Amino acid sequence: MTPGDPEGIGPEICGKLWAKKFGKIKSPPLLFIGAEEPLLKHGIPSHHILAVPDGKPGFQAGWAIEEAFRIIKNGKALALVTGPIHKKRLQAGGYPYEGHTDFLADLAQVKQVTMMMANDQLRVSLATIHCALKEVSMKLNTRELRTTILQTTQALVRFWGIRKPKISVLGLNPHAGEEGLFGTEERRIILPAIRAAQQANPLAKIKGPVPADTYFALKHSDDAVIAMYHDQGLIPAKLLDFKHTVNVTLGLPFIRTSVDHGTAFDIAGKGIADPSSLEAAYDLAIKLAKGSSKNVKEQFKSKVAK
Repeated sequence: MTPGDPEGIGPEICGKLWAKKFGKIKSPPLLFIGAEEPLLKHGIPSHHILAVPDGKPGFQAGWAIEEAFRIIKNGKALALVTGPIHKKRLQAGGYPYEGHTDFLADLAQVKQVTMMMANDQLRVSLATIHCALKEVSMKLNTRELRTTILQTTQALVRFWGIRKPKISVLGLNPHAGEEGLFGTEERRIILPAIRAAQQANPLAKIKGPVPADTYFALKHSDDAVIAMYHDQGLIPAKLLDFKHTVNVTLGLPFIRTSVDHGTAFDIAGKGIADPSSLEAAYDLAIKLAKGSSKNVKEQFKSKVAK
């Protein structure tokens, strides 16, 4: 577990998670990698801390991620749970990434990964992540959307044990373009990606593009949904269950889950940070690790993301 930026709420929620789940357990199988002083302050025993070198908070957060990756790649851990980082501070610390997702993809030498937000009511994967809204249409393409759909179906099979997953793919435009009246991305990009993904995975049931507003207004029995951009997918997920929504990175050769919130510098040090999302991320990492069909070293050899 990496607590993220040492000056944010990460160390505090790590301490609260430790106190709730492991306070009376002699030696739980959990290692914290981060700035030592904040973790000690919040009750993490020193023998469960791998201390990062001194430096800027962004450097310390980035170093912890690199070290966690090395440990997992060497087969010493099954999963990574990450606390919140600050993107600009990470970059100022010498790590030129927009966040955990592209950082870990680069470390694992994986060309594409998928960001999924998951809670007990909804699993939503994103076709695009952190970019301006005006750039979404330019970033969408059939090949990468096909990969996003397939990485989602593969994760549902591998981790959640859903042999024949059902997935809906949302449209980009109002009314899913209304046959080109409000945009052509649905028929040019999204529909071909759905057909290609369906052909690659005949056991899955993949439908769409469907209008986003109608989809989230109605109850569905789908195992996951694919959203075209950040807020289209994250607003419904967080509205349904903000405290227990977990960020899962699909397509990596190991399990990675994370909180769905930021560093919250404004409340850091006040003792009022809510650890619910970190607890949910930890619980889901354990669940996925138990459900995984291959060990970490096998995953690094096969590079499951195609």
